[in-house]
Amino acid sequence: MKKGIYLFILICTLCAFSIGCDHHPSSSKVQGSKLDLNEASTENNEAEKQKKSQKIEVYYADVQVSKLEKNVQSITFTDATHKYSETYTALQKSDQDNLIPLWGNIDLLSVAFNEGKLTLDIHIPDEARLGSGGEALAMEALTKTFFQFSEINSIELLVDGKETDSLMGHTELDNPILRP
Repeated sequence: MKKGIYLFILICTLCAFSIGCDHHPSSSKVQGSKLDLNEASTENNEAEKQKKSQKIEVYYADVQVSKLEKNVQSITFTDATHKYSETYTALQKSDQDNLIPLWGNIDLLSVAFNEGKLTLDIHIPDEARLGSGGEALAMEALTKTFFQFSEINSIELLVDGKETDSLMGHTELDNPILRP
């Protein structure tokens, strides 16, 4: 029994010494840390410089869901794709109680922009489905919001990666939707 206790103490002592002897020169560690912090700081500064802010017009339904109302919001983005995803995010939430976001529960899966064509791939859960009037207003809100950007000539709307004839089964969907 005593041999077991002595052996245990010996092993613990050796472990403690081996951990304590793992010596690295402190000067190189500090220099490396400072270098890493400076590099990270430079990268953050460059990212901050590249961020742009823009005021955009976002369209929501009124409380009766009978017409669209315009609201100006500010978005921050780093490139065109990010700008369009931030615009979609703005369509999903309103900062005013009297403006109803028609795209609030519709998930954006991906955004692509190429040669004037904006492609939005969305997922529509059952609880996000609207009636025919709501669907028409939602499409109008989407097109008015995105066609304010002069570089967008058309919008292709995909549902779960596939083209569809209708967004929610009520109104016909042109694919792509062309700028009026």
